[in-house]
Amino acid sequence: MTRKAEARDRILRATIDTLAAQGFPATTARAIATTGGFTPGVIYYHFDDLDDLFLAAMRHSSDLRMARYTERTDHLDRAQEMLRTLRELYEEDISTGHIAAVQQLVAGAARSSGLALGVRAEIDRWEEFTGSLIGRFLDGTPLAAFIPKQEVAMTVLAFYLGLEMLAHLDGDRSRGAAIFDSAKRMASMIDAFLPADPA
Repeated sequence: MTRKAEARDRILRATIDTLAAQGFPATTARAIATTGGFTPGVIYYHFDDLDDLFLAAMRHSSDLRMARYTERTDHLDRAQEMLRTLRELYEEDISTGHIAAVQQLVAGAARSSGLALGVRAEIDRWEEFTGSLIGRFLDGTPLAAFIPKQEVAMTVLAFYLGLEMLAHLDGDRSRGAAIFDSAKRMASMIDAFLPADPA
């Protein structure tokens, strides 16, 4: 990695960390620079403005997390195993600040149409990815006629973002664990519809 690429990566990481820790309104160039240990002017050498930086940071974080999700889920063919893996990935999303940063960008996008369009495009990527995971278990089963996978995908994303917002308010992350525990019953039902030895 070149020094320029390293500097850019450092700025992107500092932006995600600042968004996750301080929230959108407090994520200024100065705050990002303080988090990353560089001067604010460095930001504008690599990015046109803060909106440009915010979108680049969201794409960067999403690319890393989507690669991780793909690596961990690509071989899974049972719903219960998928649920266990998604729970672990969700915990990683929390520890890396990814969910918190994205939630802050969604909230902050209301002030800028350009930022809103970029954030929406990234959310659409996740919705498509989530829909493909759901389709892996529903397509070709009787459940497919009753469970609309794209609507479920959108609901899953809303759950991820909304749960992070509530956790920020009261610091209680136990609700996420409770929801994953409840989802075990649905995963068992889906597995019952799958072939005993899936191809």
